[in-house]
Amino acid sequence: MSDDPELVVSVPLDSDGFLRRECPTCEREFKWLSSEEGDSEPPPESGFFCPYCAIQAPSDSWFTKPQLALIDSTVNQEVIGPALKELGQRLRDIGRQSGGLLKVDLESDQPRPADPLTELDDMRRVDFACHPTEPVKVVDDWTRPVHCLICGTPSRP
Repeated sequence: MSDDPELVVSVPLDSDGFLRRECPTCEREFKWLSSEEGDSEPPPESGFFCPYCAIQAPSDSWFTKPQLALIDSTVNQEVIGPALKELGQRLRDIGRQSGGLLKVDLESDQPRPADPLTELDDMRRVDFACHPTEPVKVVDDWTRPVHCLICGTPSRP
């Protein structure tokens, strides 16, 4: 068991259980089917393939910009804000203990919480014969091949 703190950030799914993602290379958004840990295909060692550009990237590289903003806001709210508040209190205590020789004060703005994310029921589903438990959703007007997340194989039209 790790002593590292765990921070949970909830990201909404669409009504079919798909999670919005963004390719770190082409920056196009798509969705992959969310599943419980251990229920889906293990990610490839070098990461997932983009359904659009077929470039592979590590598993932790697929957050959308709004998801990253939510994560950043949550870290600020739950970790950095309280740590700054505690540091300010400790500095004031040091100032009091100095007998008036030091006056220490720390002022910082408290982080503002991010707006909650919402998820639309958009995009069309694409299934793959090579990995049938790993469908994706792509934008409706995408007419080029769609690549499997796991192996990069293009879908059949």
